[in-house]
Amino acid sequence: MLYNTYRNNPEHRRSHILGESISQKLKNKNTYYYADVNNTAGQIEKFRTMGAEDNQIIVDPVHARLPRRENYQKLKNELLQQGDTLIICSLSVLGSKYVARPELIHCRDNHIRVKILDMPATMQDFPEELEGIYDTVTDVIIQTLTTVIKQEQIRIKRQQRRGIETLRESTAWEDYGRPSITLPDNYIEVMDRWLAGKITANAAMGLMNLRRTTFYKLAKLYKEGDLQI
Repeated sequence: MLYNTYRNNPEHRRSHILGESISQKLKNKNTYYYADVNNTAGQIEKFRTMGAEDNQIIVDPVHARLPRRENYQKLKNELLQQGDTLIICSLSVLGSKYVARPELIHCRDNHIRVKILDMPATMQDFPEELEGIYDTVTDVIIQTLTTVIKQEQIRIKRQQRRGIETLRESTAWEDYGRPSITLPDNYIEVMDRWLAGKITANAAMGLMNLRRTTFYKLAKLYKEGDLQI
């Protein structure tokens, strides 16, 4: 299989994605640039002004309406190693805040530096003996996203309660219909682990006691930031 080939032969896996052979420099720290489908040309231009070579830039094609981030998954799971640097133009390149959070957790846990062009704090360089600061910077962003997500959940639940109370007082309550799905308390925790590739979909379903169709229906909404938690 393709992924087995990448794992068994690092030179082949990088050359397959980047279209180049690997020299002894593979042992050194590498820098990769990732551009999503939104104004791809503009992102690539910014990367080139930073000195990026074309073979360092990873871009995903668009299939139908939505991008299938196949090359990003290969970059994340096969190329990026401890000590490497990933450069993106904005946090939204990684997806919604719900999706970006587990991606940043993966980078922090694997000691991969993330430089975000529109977040100056991530662009500051430090001496080699202080490189641990990069993980701290990433963690600050993760904690900020966590706070924003929790505040959003509280706001949505408050609005839902108000809406339900208002509906109870109306004649429409009798026709309210089938109640919505109640998410398990561990939903965000399990989804973060699944999106980060730490557990399989089947394991996530089991941990949350969700049917397959329900799991993927909710997962789609969650990744797009449209799931009301």
